[in-house]
Amino acid sequence: MKRFLLTLTVILTLVASACGDGTGADAPNDRPADDSPVDDSPVDDEPLGTGPYPIADLTITYQLDQLSEAVTYRLACLGDTESVTGDGAPGAAAAMCIALNELPIRDRVVNGAPTDQACTEQHGGPQIASVTGTLEGEAVDTSFDRANGCGISDWALLGAFLPVPS
Repeated sequence: MKRFLLTLTVILTLVASACGDGTGADAPNDRPADDSPVDDSPVDDEPLGTGPYPIADLTITYQLDQLSEAVTYRLACLGDTESVTGDGAPGAAAAMCIALNELPIRDRVVNGAPTDQACTEQHGGPQIASVTGTLEGEAVDTSFDRANGCGISDWALLGAFLPVPS
């Protein structure tokens, strides 16, 4: 019986050492077969799209005056990333997305110009911009110009959101 127990102990010891316990030198190699690096960084608990920017997909068409060619670019804000693409697009995607977090700017972009305001009759310049798309799930279809005092105020308010195209 002692011989049987001794043999059984030796067999179990050999089996256990062959399999390893998942730690130390006997642990299986966690690297992929192609030796590409393994991402050992901690998992971020933040859901995708969280960050300093709102969720927006906007197409902006900017014209310096009625005779110049319009420049159209797309602004995408995805919470944690931002991009602006298109010919002549300004390189200010982060500033543009952050500006959309400001309530007066967001309200003007989503709701358009108020219809019940009195505006001074002064001309601020021939610039025209139109914005279409979505901002935080709300449809956007508005335009901006500097044809009167209200437009001049809007243009000043939206300065970071409407940079001059490059």
